[in-house]
Amino acid sequence: MIPATCYRMLPSGDAEIATEDGRLLPVTAQVVAAGGFRYLRVGQQVAIELTATGTVTSIHLPT
Repeated sequence: MIPATCYRMLPSGDAEIATEDGRLLPVTAQVVAAGGFRYLRVGQQVAIELTATGTVTSIHLPT
């Protein structure tokens, strides 16, 4: 899991997540919903999992 922060929520339900090293990664509404979220708040801390190509596959509350 990689720590990250919600950078922006889009009206479509998609989001952009900022990693600790400054990368902005898109997150689909389906991944947000699969993590148990209706939406993310800007600045909310999350933990993400990525594929080898950098696609966000899951999002969770950090533990």
